[in-house]
Amino acid sequence: MKKVFLKKDREKLWLSGHPWIYSGAIDKIEQNVIPGSVVEVFNYKDEFIGYGHYNKNSKITVRMLEHNKNKSIDLNWYNDKIKQSFTLRNSLNIESNAFRLIHSESDFLPGLIVDYFNEYVVIQISTLGMEKDKDLIIQALINNIPNLKGIYEKSESDGRKLEGLPEKIQVLWGEIPDTIEIFEGKANFIIDLKGQKTGFYSDQRENRILIGKLAKGKSFLDVCSYTGGFSLHAMSNGANSATLIDISEDALNVAKKNLKNYNNIEFIKGNIFNILRDLVKENRKWDIVSLDPPKLAPSKRDLDKALKAYKDIILNGIKLTNKGGLLAIYSCSGAVTSNDLRMALAYAVKDAGVKATIIHQLHQSSCHPISVSVPETEYLKGFLVRII
Repeated sequence: MKKVFLKKDREKLWLSGHPWIYSGAIDKIEQNVIPGSVVEVFNYKDEFIGYGHYNKNSKITVRMLEHNKNKSIDLNWYNDKIKQSFTLRNSLNIESNAFRLIHSESDFLPGLIVDYFNEYVVIQISTLGMEKDKDLIIQALINNIPNLKGIYEKSESDGRKLEGLPEKIQVLWGEIPDTIEIFEGKANFIIDLKGQKTGFYSDQRENRILIGKLAKGKSFLDVCSYTGGFSLHAMSNGANSATLIDISEDALNVAKKNLKNYNNIEFIKGNIFNILRDLVKENRKWDIVSLDPPKLAPSKRDLDKALKAYKDIILNGIKLTNKGGLLAIYSCSGAVTSNDLRMALAYAVKDAGVKATIIHQLHQSSCHPISVSVPETEYLKGFLVRII
């Protein structure tokens, strides 16, 4: 196994729990290291500090995996990691048979995401090291997930480009049906595993359940509805009506299937910025408005532009909310902090000439754990606001 040696004191990030070793932290590397292979990492005193995946073509040159020198990054190691993650999810009493099983660094598997959907899993691989270990990962999933029927890969993240990897979308094992039925709280869903990301946003599960419980007898506006998750929870809890807006016709078609048993459902396809402005001009109002836009700030350099967009969305959302009603705003952009989003909310409230109080601060679901040492694992944040 090849060795990587760090500059003085550059191991501190890893020893504090963060697994990324940047190129600037490396002093020397043994020759002929195969990109994607596991390397031994040493500090400047030649003391072993761990094993990691190596990629010379990435700014994050080593992604650390293991502290213990007596361990090997092999099938047994992956078995242990996946077993631990499955045990954790089972302990959370999740109100669903769809959840995130592996959340990358939060589950000590940087570059790997695994989502579970009622006996099927979808994996996303974003690093060269995990790509090289794919066969081990597949076997470990088969070994540790009861009644597993199929493994589907949907690896198309921006991170793959940074690692020099092409997109890969394929069936890896077993069979994958066109649609899968899952439950979440009181709601039953049909999901398309070939859809956005891994087919279903389980990071919003607890927020959907919360909104649903508040929706009885209310009218509901679902902006960036995707396949209708928030609307289905609202209607299954007794909402009077739901209006869904999304730019994707495919997503709305799945939403129509999910909501086929309910009346007073309206579907609108198009650009949310234009549609929200049109609805304001029409003086339409709802009791609960949910705003769940896509990632508007992929990186910090996009932050200013994104915050202006968030403010615009929130401002029109407020104008569409009945007095005394509720407005939920979410951001899935890692570059946007809770304080950033709260500032955009405050400016929108001021410009709308209303008063508002935050009654819930919203986060990603518990199956998307946040590493205390890796702040990048926290990305979803939001607020549930009463408009006064």
